[in-house]
Amino acid sequence: MTRIAVIGLSDSLLELAVSLKNAGADVAGFDAHVPHYVPIPVSSSIEEAIEGADIVLVQSAPHLALSTAEKISPVLKAGAIYADFSAGTPDLKQSIKQTVPEGACADAALVAEVGVEASGAAAKRLVSELTALSLPAYFISDRAGDVATRQLLRNLLAKSLTGALTDTLWAAESIGLQDFAWQEIQRKFEGMTAASAQELINDAAHNFKRHQIEMQDVVEILAQSGYESTMIAPIQFTHGRIMHGKKIPHAQPPAKKS
Repeated sequence: MTRIAVIGLSDSLLELAVSLKNAGADVAGFDAHVPHYVPIPVSSSIEEAIEGADIVLVQSAPHLALSTAEKISPVLKAGAIYADFSAGTPDLKQSIKQTVPEGACADAALVAEVGVEASGAAAKRLVSELTALSLPAYFISDRAGDVATRQLLRNLLAKSLTGALTDTLWAAESIGLQDFAWQEIQRKFEGMTAASAQELINDAAHNFKRHQIEMQDVVEILAQSGYESTMIAPIQFTHGRIMHGKKIPHAQPPAKKS
């Protein structure tokens, strides 16, 4: 039976731990601040949790990730996998790789609706172990930090969307249309598909002049309401880059008129 230690019982990692336990793994957890409800055995120390563990799944705050690896590394079982799920930069993951025994590091992430992604020297072994337990897991590369890079890009997308939604609602509030704006946001999102993303970048690539004019009208009405947008300047900067020849990856050429 595969023994798995889970260090850092965040909601996402705890959910993964429960799935591993239900799949037949011997799972033990540890957290300095144990959540109120933990449906897996909890050890009294890190050392107790990782004793004899074949796989150690770790998630900590970015500023603690390296010191956590330094603490765990000397007591890792020979041949054990150290899978770091902490948020952080590729450089941080490279530092963790240098801290744990050679060949032990897997840079990992639990991606909603996808499963576990892993890169690094131990990534193939981690993916093999997880898939053997019927969990979706995907090998990305042999280099620690590649999964972290993918996560940072996901974060950029998520935070950019959040920023645009927040700015739109604040702008709408300044002219008394926040309820309309919220309904419009929900309507837009309900109708979006992968094809919608393609349409948006195609439109941005080929109709930037029209977009610039439309944004000038937005600037005018918000100047009247007194709201200082957080997004207009970055949007205008993007339009300028496109106008000066910056290409958008995956944007398709305009369809030829028959």
